Amino acid sequence: MAIALQVNPSKISAQHQATIAASLAHRLAVAKVAQNNQLITLLEQEQRQLDGTSNRALGLSEFAAHIQRAWHSWLDALDRQSQLSVKRVVGESGMTFWHAYDPQTGKSLYAESSSEVVKWIEDNRLGQ
Repeated sequence: MAIALQVNPSKISAQHQATIAASLAHRLAVAKVAQNNQLITLLEQEQRQLDGTSNRALGLSEFAAHIQRAWHSWLDALDRQSQLSVKRVVGESGMTFWHAYDPQTGKSLYAESSSEVVKWIEDNRLGQ
């Protein structure tokens, strides 16, 4: 059984960006009231940088989400590989048979009927 940590980087990033934007807006308002043109120019430059950073952060959060989806897909694939598998196989002659494999024990069976496979699984207590 795999345990996966769920992290929402876009939510964290959005909150951080909102906090920075609110602080910057307040500082800009104070500078305008004080008519400090040099500070206004610097804060407006910072605002443009923040807008660019916000776009990059969105790209990074999308990338992080993609990595997280890939990680979960990989974990699911590993989990499926450790499970008992039963497959119906049709041979070249048209004959149908069944193949069962338990990766945890390494046991394998080819049988002519599904009931034989079920009996083999039950007798060997596989897939539990």
